[in-house]
Amino acid sequence: MRIIVLGGTENEKIPQALRRDHILFDHIPLPNTGDEVLCPEGLYDAALLLSDSVGKAAAFRISGLLTDLRADGLSVPLLVVAQHLSARDRISVLDAGADDVLAQPFLLGELLARIRALGRRSPVLQPRLLQAGDLSLDRGHCVLQGPDGKTRLSCKELQLLELFLLHDGQVLPRETLRQKVWGLENDAAYNAIEVYLSLVRRKMRAVGSHAKIHAERGVGYYFDA
Repeated sequence: MRIIVLGGTENEKIPQALRRDHILFDHIPLPNTGDEVLCPEGLYDAALLLSDSVGKAAAFRISGLLTDLRADGLSVPLLVVAQHLSARDRISVLDAGADDVLAQPFLLGELLARIRALGRRSPVLQPRLLQAGDLSLDRGHCVLQGPDGKTRLSCKELQLLELFLLHDGQVLPRETLRQKVWGLENDAAYNAIEVYLSLVRRKMRAVGSHAKIHAERGVGYYFDA
């Protein structure tokens, strides 16, 4: 799962919690009203807007931002986190385009649960357990299982393999893999993709799988179960 985080992340506990829950994220500062936010179609599963303002002033600014964001084409489910919002303020934020509102203080577990719930609103419900051919991928525990046993995956290995299992037989361009796994603002070299694909292939062999990840010259890669 990948989300876009809009606004301050001075509270380092939030990024840490996202990483522990294997939620990838790209962060951009909270835009001003009228600023355009780049959010490519299909890259993110949800958005999180963090506001440091308080009360009615926060609700007024957030409502203006949400109106602009939705007008600019931000279509993913969006969770707003702000301080001391009254019921009337929460209503105005929801009416402006938010899908959920969480008031501080809050439990990190509740924040993560709300983000996961928004992610489940995807048109295609993605189960925790993915299967293709002789492979089974437990996304919740980062475990790959094949005919000869199980192996743990790193975060990037997990993200790469789940993309291939979700798009079995479909050629995935290298740029799609880079954006999905490393993010928009990461300038990871394309040889990093090759390095991690080699690691994934090695782990597929380690569990006895006959599935293959093939390169389509000049285009990308595809999974053959």
